Amino acid sequence: MTILKVFLLLVVTMMIRFQIPELRYDFGTKEPIHIQSVDELSMERFHRSTFAKIQGKTNFTKAATFAKHGVRYTYFLLDEYGAQLVVRTSEAVSEEWAEIDFHVGRLRPYHRMPFSRSVRAGFRKNFDVGIPEGAFFLARDDAPRPSGWSIFGVSFAGILFCVLTYFFFIHGRVVAARSKKP
Repeated sequence: MTILKVFLLLVVTMMIRFQIPELRYDFGTKEPIHIQSVDELSMERFHRSTFAKIQGKTNFTKAATFAKHGVRYTYFLLDEYGAQLVVRTSEAVSEEWAEIDFHVGRLRPYHRMPFSRSVRAGFRKNFDVGIPEGAFFLARDDAPRPSGWSIFGVSFAGILFCVLTYFFFIHGRVVAARSKKP
């Protein structure tokens, strides 16, 4: 029975662990970090999600649209960065996008991108472009703003953890101690 209790506490802890990086990004700086060349991208500098403004011209010759779970995203590369940076947008892409010089959004290491393996395979299959291991990903549709759902989720998980810990490990001992008193 103790194993089940510890397992439930571990599940709640993992809920909190997955939400903390999201909250760190959402409550982080609202001013984007300017990146003007591929030399400024490094894992040491951007090892977690960062709000960034990247200068570069879009290259739609190797743009791919993937639909996952009912949402269509267009993934494309920037001329100056090549396969080192993959940009995602949920907006409809048109010819006017070729005039855009700056892309603002959530920058993170490529391996932390949702569906990174399927996007990597799609670029390899459709365009014969290999996304390197040290690549980055920019989500144009993700700006840092706190969500009530994220805050509520972490708060709920924290309270649930405290309540479960009390009932699993403390409450039984308190009741047993009270029943032994004459």
